[in-house]
Amino acid sequence: MKYLFATVVCMLFLGCKSSDTLVQTSYGTVAGKQTSKVKAYLGIPYAQPPVGDLRWEDPLPPQPWQGNLAAHSMGDACTQYGSGLPIFFESEDCLTLNIWVPKTPGPHPVMFWVHGGAQMSGSSSEWQYSGAALAAAQNVIVVSANYRLLVSGFFALPATGSLPPIKGNQAIKDLIAALKWVNSEINQFGGDSENITLFGESAGSTNVCALLATPKTRDPDLFQRVIMQSGACDTLGVMSPERAQQEGLALLNTLGCGNAEEPLQCARNMPIEAVRKPVKGNLFGTFSLRLDEWPYQIGLVIDGDVFPESPITLLKNHPRSNTPIMLGSNHHEGSLFAGFMDHPKDKQEYLSFLDDRYPGRGATLAQHYPLSNYQNAGEAHADLRGDMIMKCPALNMARLYSANNPVWFYSLTHIPFSPFFEIVEFGFGDNAPELGVFHSADVGFLFEFPFLTAFFRQSDRDVRDFMQQAWGNFARHGDPNGNSSMVWRRFDIADDNYLNIKPKPVNEVKFRQGACDFWFDRGYGF
Repeated sequence: MKYLFATVVCMLFLGCKSSDTLVQTSYGTVAGKQTSKVKAYLGIPYAQPPVGDLRWEDPLPPQPWQGNLAAHSMGDACTQYGSGLPIFFESEDCLTLNIWVPKTPGPHPVMFWVHGGAQMSGSSSEWQYSGAALAAAQNVIVVSANYRLLVSGFFALPATGSLPPIKGNQAIKDLIAALKWVNSEINQFGGDSENITLFGESAGSTNVCALLATPKTRDPDLFQRVIMQSGACDTLGVMSPERAQQEGLALLNTLGCGNAEEPLQCARNMPIEAVRKPVKGNLFGTFSLRLDEWPYQIGLVIDGDVFPESPITLLKNHPRSNTPIMLGSNHHEGSLFAGFMDHPKDKQEYLSFLDDRYPGRGATLAQHYPLSNYQNAGEAHADLRGDMIMKCPALNMARLYSANNPVWFYSLTHIPFSPFFEIVEFGFGDNAPELGVFHSADVGFLFEFPFLTAFFRQSDRDVRDFMQQAWGNFARHGDPNGNSSMVWRRFDIADDNYLNIKPKPVNEVKFRQGACDFWFDRGYGF
């Protein structure tokens, strides 16, 4: 009904009959809009709304529509389980995607973006994810897609009542469905369905890594290259079916459905607000938690189907071929993950703090991240959390994957001027770290979003131009290098080499100088 309404509004008021923006898909005609830089096609359904009896089911292909679908505004965000992001419209009816097309003849390489948000928040409709600037600057098509989050997107359950089990991994299945839609339809928009690059940041990067690992994207290949920004396959970890089902059953009990004749149907009949209420939290507050402290624990489920084994094991034992990757992290990844906590002042309190946050490991962690090496305890803890959650999983992925495919590894070290995050720092706790090159700073450079990264300074513009060009080169050719005299060296496990991205990028070696060896031995991630 809402698409019919949008079509009527489009035809009556927006002049959508221009053939320049009409695209015929397998499901009906899409009417986009012209902007100063690109043609935009927004809010296109790639699957049926996962509502009612389809809540927690695998995504189904969208229903065809009559007339022109007015694709002029982004669809609603998927149900948000964490507050803190500027998202104003959300619903379960959210499985839509957006397409930005350059005003030049195709076929164009396609860059498929997966948003972040700790698997509990976020949407492709967020302001910072507009693909217009990147599409125009690099002459590529940019696609972004919504996917279900937290309880909606990572929910497993054994057979209950008369209904079969729910295997989980709905979020990953949504993204696979969106990729299949793009493979089938993107040529009609001027894209090259045989040249698709996945890229994502934070939880989006974790999901991109999962898509790289699952056999469900391999035959046929749904993409040809991958970029992972601040996240790897095991950043959030994985769960056994039994553990995931326990979490699902616990939620049903919390909702008062555990003893119902049909527990799953009971939960499906509840409004989504009631399902969300017991597990909703603050996104930024989640940054400081261990995974076992989250109100609803999630992970990729080894379900025997999408993931016959853990993603890392799949990539190790069943290597993907002819799929180069770029990946890396920001220099101060841990500042947002530690900044909202109060930190102690002296060495003894620092040791007690670490032992409280990481039971049984405080003394060892204090030895590896001694307070004497840092300005304060917040800086030390931020370095620790940055290594544990982002940097070391990325290095492990580079080492593992480079055995069979080309890998380019980076560290973004240029500190941006960010008006928005200057305000965020006011919420930091005692003895907090400096924000620095914070988690998600790369997004501002890549998509030219001024609140994340303003471009008053030439140095910021230089980093933006380099990143956009390198990402565009990689999407075109599977290699970030182009006509520049500076050559970004491929990753070599013997050197742990990486590109230090700053106004004048430079190749360096020994990423983290051996600090990750401790985490490889002890385990890492949330």
